[in-house]
Amino acid sequence: MPLITLPKSKYDLIKKRASLYEAILSALPERRWGIEDYSDARIREFLRENKLDKKTRARIKKILAK
Repeated sequence: MPLITLPKSKYDLIKKRASLYEAILSALPERRWGIEDYSDARIREFLRENKLDKKTRARIKKILAK
């Protein structure tokens, strides 16, 4: 795992923000955030739809190579 060093002031800021986000998320009901636990069948459906045909893949590679 790579090691990241931060100045203490930046670390403190990140820690404060994390605490704020945690407080916000814990105060609101789950349904307002649209959080869903995916079943194995739903994950397989995502994987099936996550395919590119050769023509589209080649076009994307060409664009990314520029």
